[in-house]
Amino acid sequence: MKAKKFAIVKFTVAAFILGLMGFWIFNTTKPFNEFAYGTIGVMLLIVGFIIYSGIQALKDAKSGLNPEDELSKKITQKAASMAFSISIYMWLIGLFALDMFSVDSVNKAKFVIAIGMMGMTLIFLFIRLYLSKVGIDDN
Repeated sequence: MKAKKFAIVKFTVAAFILGLMGFWIFNTTKPFNEFAYGTIGVMLLIVGFIIYSGIQALKDAKSGLNPEDELSKKITQKAASMAFSISIYMWLIGLFALDMFSVDSVNKAKFVIAIGMMGMTLIFLFIRLYLSKVGIDDN
């Protein structure tokens, strides 16, 4: 029962993100630039990961597996620590790279935060997916 609720929460989050993206796309007045298309692509990739993990949670619920077993907690913890250490370097490189491009000061903060948040999310999701397929060692 708990696994089904967990999957439903994942699908609800995915639907909420898609709804907000749709609201943003239909209420924009300016034509999209490359950054907007990149943001849409990254957000669709994140939603795809959420839907994939929701489907996996439903499959696990049907087979009677516990969604919060010790291995999945270890994988999530290791993925979070690896993503945090990688994202520190990502932020550093991103701030240096931002000085190379001309961005007005008003949009500069929004640009840095949007890229950083999407990058951290993608790093965590890719590492968690990799560790769930390959496994973790006993260190």
